[in-house]
Amino acid sequence: MKKGYLCSLVLVFAVFILAWPAHAQVGKSVKIGIITPQTGPLAFYGISALRGVELALKTVNEKGTIGNGPGILVGKERYRLEPIIYDDSGDPAKSVPGMRKLAEMNIHVMMGPFGTPQAMAAQEVNVGLKVLFNGMSTSDIIRKRGNPLYIQERAPGLYFGEPMAQACINKGFKKAAVLTDINEAYLSWGKVFSQAFEKLGGKIVAFESVDIKHTTDYHSIMTNFRVKNPDIIFITMYEEPMALAASHAVDMGYKGKFLLNSEWGPKSERVLPLSQIEGSLVEAMIWTYYAKYPDQDKKGYVTTFLKQYATTYKEDFGLPAVTSYDPMLMFARAMELANSVTDPYAIRAACPKALQEGKIPLLHPNDDVLKNGLMVGAPELLLEVRNGQYRLLQELRVPKSVLE
Repeated sequence: MKKGYLCSLVLVFAVFILAWPAHAQVGKSVKIGIITPQTGPLAFYGISALRGVELALKTVNEKGTIGNGPGILVGKERYRLEPIIYDDSGDPAKSVPGMRKLAEMNIHVMMGPFGTPQAMAAQEVNVGLKVLFNGMSTSDIIRKRGNPLYIQERAPGLYFGEPMAQACINKGFKKAAVLTDINEAYLSWGKVFSQAFEKLGGKIVAFESVDIKHTTDYHSIMTNFRVKNPDIIFITMYEEPMALAASHAVDMGYKGKFLLNSEWGPKSERVLPLSQIEGSLVEAMIWTYYAKYPDQDKKGYVTTFLKQYATTYKEDFGLPAVTSYDPMLMFARAMELANSVTDPYAIRAACPKALQEGKIPLLHPNDDVLKNGLMVGAPELLLEVRNGQYRLLQELRVPKSVLE
């Protein structure tokens, strides 16, 4: 083994996998690669993504993909799924070596790397390595590259820019300021929103982009924003910096509203409670709403997941915990349908059917995988904060024809 190999590569045979039911007849295992930042400025998101994959693996290993467990059934063999984790610290320069090292271990299905720059870097090598991976990105550019072994678990955020702008205009907001991360997915989201807002008669009074990996103080930016007197500030970046930036705006005396992206979650509310952002808007995924109102979760999958997460980890979770869960279940079922745990092309080809069956317990009702690897079907939500609660304004759906 090369010197330093284990400095970044962590072989994890998790307790919940080793605690195999005594009656289970599972003689083999298949390793699943997980590339996420476990250290560094993106660690909260990387750990959340890891937790989501772990819980998906636990579900499969105990119950199977469609209740046919334990494990997955490929041919006449049962396999349990074992995670092999690589910490890339959120650095694209480490993501590629991580994928190479996992591929050397004969791993052909991977979750991650997490983040757009990291996934873009991995796309340069995954086909040559015969690796099918879920890139955990909302970039529009990356899913258009035509990579045959790439999966993206949600519509790019920029497609929600126009309806979000329209909602702001409908609410009477005439002036907006925008703060984005330099990450392409967030930057393009901010630009599309800005263009749509001005086209509808609004005015963008300020637009700033920052590298959230190196920025921890947003007071000066928010001071400049406050001077421009916007009715609403759109912040689009990861959860921790988004909540921090919004709180710094409040610190500097900002009295207007916020427009927050789908990363907003439980940890955000600890930094800035809903009572302090009354009248603000949140572009959210379904789980944000169901977490507050479990009676709306008719199938109960999200509610069960959130309870399991809280019980197992006793920590706040971020959006990646939820968005990593469904692709892992899909990959597991696709292995069964493809009758292979090693052929990435066959597994990728089986992914649409894995969703279209409608049998796996998805947290979001995706019903298809497009040729470009995009998982589609789940609506997102536009919420308004009223009296410390979320009020549903509208569902946000992007037509499949637009995304193909």
